[in-house]
Amino acid sequence: MKTRILLIIFTIAVCPVLFFSSCSKVKKLSAFDYSYKIPRTTFIYTPSVYKSGEELLYSGSIVANLDSILSANGLSSGIVGNTTFTYCSITIDQPDTVTFSWLQSARAEISANADFNPADEVGTATNVDPASKTITLALNNTNIRPYLGSQQFYFRVFGVLNGPLPVAWVQMYIDGTLLMHLDPLN
Repeated sequence: MKTRILLIIFTIAVCPVLFFSSCSKVKKLSAFDYSYKIPRTTFIYTPSVYKSGEELLYSGSIVANLDSILSANGLSSGIVGNTTFTYCSITIDQPDTVTFSWLQSARAEISANADFNPADEVGTATNVDPASKTITLALNNTNIRPYLGSQQFYFRVFGVLNGPLPVAWVQMYIDGTLLMHLDPLN
């Protein structure tokens, strides 16, 4: 009889410990990383009167609807955790004859608002190849999750010019990929 009571007390004491420790393991096992390709963002850059120095090339919002991303992965709810850029590039689309001969370097920033207050740098490109039509940013591995709103974030690109743009305007686009840590059980 005494053994039976001790066994019941032991079972009651051990079950919650096993249950809660296994729950945390299940939560860790159910979390996964998801690669999200941001929509291509096309813009036209018209040069200012400046012939050198840093200049704003693009500023605008990019859609990344977190609820849709969770839903597309079969999750009705959950938490989007650490998120970083794994790829970001800027490409000249038009005119066909223009290259980045007029650009020395570039950097990109992200923010949760159009005022870019606060903003965080996500990547840079230095010593741009003048014959290139695409530059790929070296990324900082910055966690951008604090800047992701429920449906969009703000992104801007600065460039350091090394001379005048050889045409009146240039059409470019931004491509990028985010790596998101999705946790469905939190």
